[in-house]
Amino acid sequence: MDEVRDFDLHAAWIRRAQTDLHAFLEALAARLEGALPGRVQVERKREGFLTGPKRVVGITIRTDDNRYVLDAHNHEIHASRQHDVRGVVLKTETLTLDRWLQDLEEELRRLSGALEGARGVLQDFLTS
Repeated sequence: MDEVRDFDLHAAWIRRAQTDLHAFLEALAARLEGALPGRVQVERKREGFLTGPKRVVGITIRTDDNRYVLDAHNHEIHASRQHDVRGVVLKTETLTLDRWLQDLEEELRRLSGALEGARGVLQDFLTS
Protein backbone atom coordinates (compact mmCIF):
# COMPACT_ATOMS: atom_id res chain seq x y z
CA MET A 1 0.00 0.00 0.00
CA ASP A 2 2.88 2.38 0.78
CA GLU A 3 4.35 1.82 -2.69
CA VAL A 4 1.08 2.93 -4.32
CA ARG A 5 0.99 6.07 -2.16
CA ASP A 6 4.66 6.80 -2.96
CA PHE A 7 3.97 6.32 -6.67
CA ASP A 8 1.02 8.75 -6.49
CA LEU A 9 3.15 11.34 -4.68
CA HIS A 10 5.95 11.05 -7.22
CA ALA A 11 3.52 11.27 -10.13
CA ALA A 12 1.92 14.38 -8.61
CA TRP A 13 5.35 15.97 -8.13
CA ILE A 14 6.30 15.28 -11.76
CA ARG A 15 3.03 16.84 -13.01
CA ARG A 16 3.64 19.93 -10.88
CA ALA A 17 7.26 20.25 -12.05
CA GLN A 18 6.13 20.11 -15.68
CA THR A 19 3.53 22.81 -15.07
CA ASP A 20 6.08 24.95 -13.24
CA LEU A 21 8.51 24.50 -16.14
CA HIS A 22 6.15 26.28 -18.52
CA ALA A 23 5.50 29.03 -15.97
CA PHE A 24 9.25 29.42 -15.37
CA LEU A 25 10.02 29.73 -19.08
CA GLU A 26 7.18 32.21 -19.67
CA ALA A 27 8.28 34.40 -16.76
CA LEU A 28 11.96 34.24 -17.73
CA ALA A 29 11.21 35.08 -21.37
CA ALA A 30 9.04 38.06 -20.43
CA ARG A 31 11.63 39.39 -18.00
CA LEU A 32 14.54 39.01 -20.41
CA GLU A 33 12.66 40.53 -23.36
CA GLY A 34 11.84 43.58 -21.26
CA ALA A 35 15.29 43.93 -19.74
CA LEU A 36 17.44 43.23 -22.82
CA PRO A 37 15.65 44.48 -25.94
CA GLY A 38 17.49 43.52 -29.10
CA ARG A 39 19.57 40.85 -27.35
CA VAL A 40 16.85 38.30 -26.62
CA GLN A 41 15.07 36.04 -29.08
CA VAL A 42 12.14 34.00 -27.80
CA GLU A 43 10.67 31.15 -29.82
CA ARG A 44 7.05 30.29 -29.13
CA LYS A 45 4.96 27.49 -30.62
CA ARG A 46 1.30 26.58 -30.39
CA GLU A 47 0.46 23.43 -28.51
CA GLY A 48 -2.23 22.38 -30.99
CA PHE A 49 -2.74 22.83 -34.69
CA LEU A 50 -3.97 26.42 -35.18
CA THR A 51 -5.47 26.47 -31.67
CA GLY A 52 -4.28 26.43 -28.14
CA PRO A 53 -1.92 28.74 -26.30
CA LYS A 54 1.57 29.52 -27.52
CA ARG A 55 4.31 28.26 -25.23
CA VAL A 56 7.94 29.27 -24.97
CA VAL A 57 10.11 26.53 -26.48
CA GLY A 58 13.36 28.45 -26.81
CA ILE A 59 15.19 31.48 -25.45
CA THR A 60 18.44 32.85 -26.86
CA ILE A 61 20.36 35.73 -25.25
CA ARG A 62 23.20 37.31 -27.19
CA THR A 63 26.09 38.89 -25.30
CA ASP A 64 29.31 40.18 -26.84
CA ASP A 65 30.94 36.79 -27.43
CA ASN A 66 28.34 34.20 -26.48
CA ARG A 67 24.81 33.03 -27.00
CA TYR A 68 23.01 31.57 -24.01
CA VAL A 69 20.39 29.13 -25.26
CA LEU A 70 17.51 27.39 -23.50
CA ASP A 71 15.50 24.81 -25.43
CA ALA A 72 12.40 23.19 -23.97
CA HIS A 73 11.39 19.84 -25.45
CA ASN A 74 9.30 17.04 -23.99
CA HIS A 75 9.03 18.77 -20.61
CA GLU A 76 12.80 19.13 -20.25
CA ILE A 77 15.05 22.18 -20.47
CA HIS A 78 18.36 21.94 -22.30
CA ALA A 79 20.77 24.77 -21.48
CA SER A 80 23.88 25.64 -23.47
CA ARG A 81 26.37 28.40 -24.13
CA GLN A 82 27.64 28.95 -27.65
CA HIS A 83 30.84 30.88 -28.33
CA ASP A 84 29.97 33.14 -31.25
CA VAL A 85 32.40 35.03 -33.48
CA ARG A 86 30.77 37.23 -36.14
CA GLY A 87 27.69 35.02 -36.29
CA VAL A 88 29.59 31.72 -36.47
CA VAL A 89 29.32 29.33 -33.53
CA LEU A 90 32.79 27.95 -32.75
CA LYS A 91 32.00 26.01 -29.59
CA THR A 92 28.88 24.78 -27.79
CA GLU A 93 28.90 23.82 -24.10
CA THR A 94 26.03 21.98 -22.46
CA LEU A 95 25.35 23.39 -18.99
CA THR A 96 23.07 22.62 -16.09
CA LEU A 97 20.28 25.15 -15.69
CA ASP A 98 21.81 26.45 -12.44
CA ARG A 99 25.21 26.95 -14.08
CA TRP A 100 23.57 28.56 -17.14
CA LEU A 101 21.78 31.10 -14.94
CA GLN A 102 24.96 31.87 -12.95
CA ASP A 103 27.14 32.31 -16.05
CA LEU A 104 24.51 34.46 -17.76
CA GLU A 105 24.27 36.68 -14.67
CA GLU A 106 28.07 37.12 -14.59
CA GLU A 107 28.23 37.94 -18.28
CA LEU A 108 25.36 40.44 -18.04
CA ARG A 109 27.10 42.08 -15.07
CA ARG A 110 30.29 42.50 -17.16
CA LEU A 111 28.29 43.80 -20.12
CA SER A 112 26.44 46.24 -17.88
CA GLY A 113 29.71 47.55 -16.45
CA ALA A 114 31.14 48.09 -19.94
CA LEU A 115 27.98 49.87 -21.10
CA GLU A 116 27.93 52.03 -17.97
CA GLY A 117 31.54 53.03 -18.65
CA ALA A 118 30.68 53.95 -22.25
CA ARG A 119 27.65 55.92 -21.04
CA GLY A 120 29.88 57.84 -18.62
CA VAL A 121 32.33 58.73 -21.39
CA LEU A 122 29.49 59.87 -23.64
CA GLN A 123 27.93 61.93 -20.84
CA ASP A 124 31.29 63.58 -20.07
CA PHE A 125 31.75 64.41 -23.76
CA LEU A 126 28.25 65.90 -24.08
CA THR A 127 28.53 68.01 -20.91
CA SER A 128 32.04 69.38 -21.58
